[in-house]
Amino acid sequence: MSEHDAEDEPVPSLAAGTLIGGKYRIEQLIGRGGMGSVWSAAHTSLGQRVAVKLIAKRYAASREARHRFDLEAKAVAQLRSRYVVQVYDHGETDDGTPYIVMELLEGESLDARLGRGPLPLPAAFTVLDQVSRALARAHSLGMVHRDLKPENVFLTLSPDGDGEIAKVLDFGIVKIRGHEGIGSSTRTGAVLGTPLYMSPEQARGLKTVDHRTDLYSL
Repeated sequence: MSEHDAEDEPVPSLAAGTLIGGKYRIEQLIGRGGMGSVWSAAHTSLGQRVAVKLIAKRYAASREARHRFDLEAKAVAQLRSRYVVQVYDHGETDDGTPYIVMELLEGESLDARLGRGPLPLPAAFTVLDQVSRALARAHSLGMVHRDLKPENVFLTLSPDGDGEIAKVLDFGIVKIRGHEGIGSSTRTGAVLGTPLYMSPEQARGLKTVDHRTDLYSL
């Protein structure tokens, strides 16, 4: 039911030192999901460390998947929220594989944190407040995330040294008002998302899903 829950996709073979886009030197694999893999890398001239997301090979030839991947990059770049992972660049590798360059986060997912036990109430309130701010920004721009879950919330230390902040990740199945073509919204009956956190209307595959589905997931 969910492209994001598939775990059987082979990870692309990228050797350390591989150059992406002529300026991002790959370091190592740091994550993977149904739609792609994420690698740490460094900008060759600036020295800035970044995360590079590559679409999975089995989707590289899919027009719909490529459109979604491109839509994700453009959507996140527009958000400019402290509580959403930032996108710096996107393009295609020499062999035509789409990639997105994002800020490299250090910390852990909310899912990993919850795996060690319940959050204290003040910490839970802070996470909910910050994720709500990210959603409010997205919804004000006509975006619906549609796959909000603990795995897609990352807890990282603020670079300003003012504590831990929560960032929303993975806008891979985002729906954007005004982009009703292929990839931005699904046909009636098609289900995208994660069932455990999915609103009833999203589970039914309705095309009328709006920002309230994110609130249900939250």
